Amino acid sequence: MTGTPVRIVIAAVNQLYRETLAGIIQTKPNLQVVAGAEDGLAAVQAVEKHKPDVVLMAVSMPVLNGIDATWIIKSKFPAVRVILLSMIEADPTSETIRKAGACCCLDKGCSPSEIIQAIMTAGI
Repeated sequence: MTGTPVRIVIAAVNQLYRETLAGIIQTKPNLQVVAGAEDGLAAVQAVEKHKPDVVLMAVSMPVLNGIDATWIIKSKFPAVRVILLSMIEADPTSETIRKAGACCCLDKGCSPSEIIQAIMTAGI
């Protein structure tokens, strides 16, 4: 990693969850949360506006779900790495997730260190 921080957009319905994730992520000096989004469409718009390196996004969201938002983000911004978060432990949509272009899918209940590790190994 270079001296430039990894820029991150967090997309999840629950504002407290987004704020908690942002607090965890920003404990690392080389990670910077640049925007939050409450649905998939807002996530796509945040990517267009803020040009992040990584999007940390819930699969289940209104307006546009995380998988559909990933398709759009990856088609417009192929260099952006998308990490999806799911409440389903054994995710039956993993094939769909890979086809959409996400680099991985984490359980929403995973540890903070797993989230940080996924961001750090997202190929940035």
